[in-house]
Amino acid sequence: MADKQLPRILYLSDVPVELSYAGATLMYRLLEHYPKEKLLIIQGTEMNSKERIAGVNYITTKSAFLNRLKTTRFSKRISGLLIAKQYIRSGKLLSAIKEFKPDVILTVSFRLMWLKAFRLSKHLNIPLHLILHDDWLTTENYGIWQKHLAGLFGQMYRHSSGRFCICPAMEKYYHALYEVHGEILYPLRGRSDLAFPVVGEVKRKKNVIKYCYAGSLFTGDFAVMLNEIASIISKQNGEMHIFSHKDKAAMEQYEYLMKPHVKFHDLIHPAELMRFMNEEIDVGILLNSFDHEEMFKYNFSSKLVDYTSAGLPVLIWGPQSSGVISWALASGYTGVVIMKDSVAVADLIDRLKDDEVRLKLARNMKGLGTEQFSYENNYKKFIRQISI
Repeated sequence: MADKQLPRILYLSDVPVELSYAGATLMYRLLEHYPKEKLLIIQGTEMNSKERIAGVNYITTKSAFLNRLKTTRFSKRISGLLIAKQYIRSGKLLSAIKEFKPDVILTVSFRLMWLKAFRLSKHLNIPLHLILHDDWLTTENYGIWQKHLAGLFGQMYRHSSGRFCICPAMEKYYHALYEVHGEILYPLRGRSDLAFPVVGEVKRKKNVIKYCYAGSLFTGDFAVMLNEIASIISKQNGEMHIFSHKDKAAMEQYEYLMKPHVKFHDLIHPAELMRFMNEEIDVGILLNSFDHEEMFKYNFSSKLVDYTSAGLPVLIWGPQSSGVISWALASGYTGVVIMKDSVAVADLIDRLKDDEVRLKLARNMKGLGTEQFSYENNYKKFIRQISI
């Protein structure tokens, strides 16, 4: 579709469109090559203002007063204020929106700015398109307001002209709740991201297999699970590299994560991470939580996109019910452990010592990533839906 035919998008969300963490990076990749003059981004937070889409008008809305309250003894009592903020009209924002003249509104179901997007869609009588990376109903809790907000969430989902669910499990779940279908929009690679060849050469030094984990350490039981993996690979003369925010005091309780065979790194640009993994790493690690199983049923771990771009096999560990694990199993991928059982994990790690096993899994994962996380396929689906 020619640029002049594309709708003018007002992006309104608490998820920043910046190259930083999972959801923000996905929105950056999705919108990076959209016509700059047809995009206005109003975001409630910022994570990496140096990595924004050049040439696009950004407006960041933050309440210094509410941010201060979050750090005081009143932090548990401000839900009502946070909700009320979405109903307060800002002359500055309304003026910017009026001048921009949007054709559609795009929002992400995270925190509360979707409420403002929902209201504006009805007020301006223009289509609302909704991106769902996590299940808002199970991942967020606003206390006494939760039931009311859940009702509004359902109204917004039905009202939306486009509903982009991150995996099949999520789409089925919302269809059962709201009796309307959504589109599957998987996490996507950036248009310019390199997809490295499958790691086929043996990269060992002194018979060392190198594992890599990139992501949160303190979501659910992730640190406990990584500690267990670190324990297993230490007995096999393995090595683990972790890219994450490290809280040294909090990490001291995890004996094996403090061992010399575990190397911690600062977070780096996704392109640098993929290159490092392709050149230095043998196996990626992807975790979904057993302790917070309900929260993971309908999401999809976007880090898998980077692992497949790096050409690696992936050790996936978590409950069978999770969105990404049910996807992997349905796709015929066998590098998965679905039991909270260190023996089963040790068995998989033992298999991963075999060069041919790793090569086969890497090819399998690479093929899945090329097909389902492709920029071209997912971007076309997005454009087709918002242009109806």
